[in-house]
Amino acid sequence: MTLPHSSRPGRWLCGCLIATALALPPGGHADAQTYRGVNLAGAAYSSSKLPGRYGYDYLYPKPAEVDYFTAQGMNTFRLSVLWERLQPALNGPLDEKELQRVQQFIAYAQGKGATTVLDIHNYGRYRGQEVGSDAVPDAAFGDLWARLAQALGTNPHVLFGLMNEPQQHSAEAWKNAVQAAIDAIRKTGSHNIILVPGIGWDSALGFAKLNGDALGQLHDPDNRLVYEVHEYFDPDASGTKPACISQDQAVGRLKSFTDWLHAHKAHGFLGEFGVSRQPECVALLQPVLSHLRDNADVWSGWTYWAAGPLWGNYMFTLEPDHGQDRPQMEAIKPFLSQSAP
Repeated sequence: MTLPHSSRPGRWLCGCLIATALALPPGGHADAQTYRGVNLAGAAYSSSKLPGRYGYDYLYPKPAEVDYFTAQGMNTFRLSVLWERLQPALNGPLDEKELQRVQQFIAYAQGKGATTVLDIHNYGRYRGQEVGSDAVPDAAFGDLWARLAQALGTNPHVLFGLMNEPQQHSAEAWKNAVQAAIDAIRKTGSHNIILVPGIGWDSALGFAKLNGDALGQLHDPDNRLVYEVHEYFDPDASGTKPACISQDQAVGRLKSFTDWLHAHKAHGFLGEFGVSRQPECVALLQPVLSHLRDNADVWSGWTYWAAGPLWGNYMFTLEPDHGQDRPQMEAIKPFLSQSAP
């Protein structure tokens, strides 16, 4: 999903938004996924303004946002950031102030018992140029992640979200970029979980056909890859409409990916999903989250899209309305059990 002012057709147009040691969940049924949380927007806003003015064009989530969601039982935040703000020049040093903002958020969330998914919200691009092109070679993508791993890779409360919804020309080309990032991360000695997205808007429904063969070839010496997908439940799966499909159709959009995970003995993460406040749409959250819970041997967790005060009255938001929980939060609460898988 894009943040306000993005290039995705038909979507909101973005400027581009466990206190125990983390491990992939063991096999077998679980009452809840290891990771249960929400996307917090703000740090990737105003992507057309680079680097942008902190506190004006973009900002990071505030402690009160973390406090509200951890009090509800959530333990994971997907934090969207922009590559260009973290690393102003390819293969150059990370921006110290921007890195410090990321680290401060991670530390606060960790103090509340929560994990942070660091999401590079760039759609497979750097300053508009495709990763894997002459302008942005795969090695440059690896360099970014090597530097982030060096800065954050001793903290097991950080998951590395390699890229939001990469728009590469082929899954094979994207596979090469992902492998470069995996190799660079592991070369630093980092053992953090790596979230691998696919092309085609990272659709769960289309993953097996579009990405399965290529991304199934990835190699991680730590065997700690988790495949990230996104899925929306409006009629065209764009995440832009208040209408929604039936409950059977909603679960059906996840099933082929669940089957792929089982066949490949892999793990998955639903990094984005959302529904409007219409009662029939809110009702979809129960079967969708039940499907993830019932397949917790392969589904490691999820983060709902989205929250944060900058969203205002956005139809998907989980941000409380004058202190009152949104209908979507009421539907999600039964799946926020504190019991571990």
